[in-house]
Amino acid sequence: MKPIDFSQQNTVFCDSLEALEWAYNSGLPRSASIKTSSPALLWNNNSNIQNIEARWNVEELKKFQSSIQNLSEDIFNAAINVKDIGRERALSVSRSAVIFHNVLYKAACLEEDDFNNSRLCICVNGKSGPSGNKLNPPWGSLMSSNELLTTAHYTLSDDKWDVLNTQEISYWRRYKLAGFETMVYRFLVKLMNKLPDWLFKKKVFIPNENELIIETAAHLMLKGVKVVELKGIPEKNEEEVLSVNYEKLCDAITPIINQRVREWVVPSAVNPTILLFKKSMHKDLLQFEELIKYWDEILTNSGKMKQAVLMNAPGNIKGQALSYICSKKSMPLIAAQHGVTIEISKLHGEVSVIFDNSVSDAVLTYNIKNLENSNKSYFSKAKQYVVGASARHIRMSNIKTSGNQSILPIVYISTHVYRGNLGMFVTWNSDYVRGKKEQKLVINVLRKLPHKVRYKTYPEDNRRYSDHDPVLNDVADSKNIELFDKKIDMRYLLSEHKVIVTSIATSTLGWPVMSGMPVVFINRKEKNPLTSEAHVSLSKGLFVFDDDDNDFYHKLRVFLSQPISEIEKLWEEKKDAREEMIRKYFSAYLSGSGRRAAKIIMQEYL
Repeated sequence: MKPIDFSQQNTVFCDSLEALEWAYNSGLPRSASIKTSSPALLWNNNSNIQNIEARWNVEELKKFQSSIQNLSEDIFNAAINVKDIGRERALSVSRSAVIFHNVLYKAACLEEDDFNNSRLCICVNGKSGPSGNKLNPPWGSLMSSNELLTTAHYTLSDDKWDVLNTQEISYWRRYKLAGFETMVYRFLVKLMNKLPDWLFKKKVFIPNENELIIETAAHLMLKGVKVVELKGIPEKNEEEVLSVNYEKLCDAITPIINQRVREWVVPSAVNPTILLFKKSMHKDLLQFEELIKYWDEILTNSGKMKQAVLMNAPGNIKGQALSYICSKKSMPLIAAQHGVTIEISKLHGEVSVIFDNSVSDAVLTYNIKNLENSNKSYFSKAKQYVVGASARHIRMSNIKTSGNQSILPIVYISTHVYRGNLGMFVTWNSDYVRGKKEQKLVINVLRKLPHKVRYKTYPEDNRRYSDHDPVLNDVADSKNIELFDKKIDMRYLLSEHKVIVTSIATSTLGWPVMSGMPVVFINRKEKNPLTSEAHVSLSKGLFVFDDDDNDFYHKLRVFLSQPISEIEKLWEEKKDAREEMIRKYFSAYLSGSGRRAAKIIMQEYL
């Protein structure tokens, strides 16, 4: 391959500071124009470094994000009407279209000049988590028609990346939260794996787990149900052939995708963007074929034994293929909620195609609001049962603040995660704007508090950008803030604090709320905000601050600057309203969820 003459390049696509410095050292002129999405590159306002996402303002992103749901429904309708596609494959195609918006978003950042003039793309290789290397936008594929396009590859040095773990949490601490049900589950599942099926009359398969599934399974085992964990995934078969008419499927959905793409990208980007979608959809359909063969082989019918599947988050290709096989074998697929989000998130309709109730026959939910909101989804098909949150959530109320006087009284649980090339939207801000908003919170509020504060980073598994988040530099430079960036779940750390601050409508909120400790919630109106109804209820039960209010930073800073005892007093005054809020939005019951769920499964499905 011909060596790259970096000195002749004047427009570069790059999302890595380290890779850019390598390019400079290889001869790239420092006067070259750098196009990037990376907050680390954009942070210092270098005039040669341009925000490629600057074409997106709040109104444009709002229009883009809020129309994804309708598109997913249109794609589903077109696909399901194609002969032999069926519901599960149609859901898979619709899901592919939703996820593909990450590519469409990037494609919309390109200009006509990018397809006709000299361009250099710098791609990086490095550790990135379970989803693989997602550090590079698909610039090369999108601009493949440009004969003046050059691609350079750089491997990150001293590359490190960790995922969520409990290695630094003591066994006793984990057991106190996990509880007796988890011990029963871990022991009996190993024992039952060694016992023959003829000893049992009922069986439940578990492809993956969450807190409620573990507790439900434990009670099923104690009722004599054999529980079998399904481990592993099928090996990829490159020779796989689709069993459906792919051409007719493309004919059905292409007009919808074509219209969508043309609405957002320049003319030269239309065809390569549509081609990328088709390749992605084809790849997903091949995976669907592999998975249905895999599930068909391992979900064996055992005579007259009654069987069911209990699954966490089945709204992906794995769950869609499993639903297809379960339907063929007349085996109920039951999903169990794994966190509070649908109940409170205003923008979550974007991903309604992957809601639990889109593929399962039944869903075990925490509360009535989850049932009501998820039932409104266009893709809803499941019967839903309110059983309450997991016992682990309920046990959070038993945690006691450490008596150690050196504890940090306030913890800020950051939910600040960049989208990069893989996250869902549920926001109307670019990554750079999101980073700047987080920086303002650190500088204008947390840094100015009279209390010691712990800044707990979000333990993301999949890497978005290769560089250090520049927001953390401001955290590290703050004398009263301790940066905690270990990949440890916050549920194990809550007892080390007295007041909890967090933001945006995600499942993270459930753990602090159930702890009973004072919770200050920042409602970001342009990033996964609360629904109007949830806002009313949560404002009564928690301390809610809206980031679009006048003097937002001042109001939040004044509130958090109070003595901790005063905040606790104000918190106690909200007790009655909070109990009602918890019942509606977090857990309808405060005990017995696993037992209740097991009883429903035994009576209705086994």
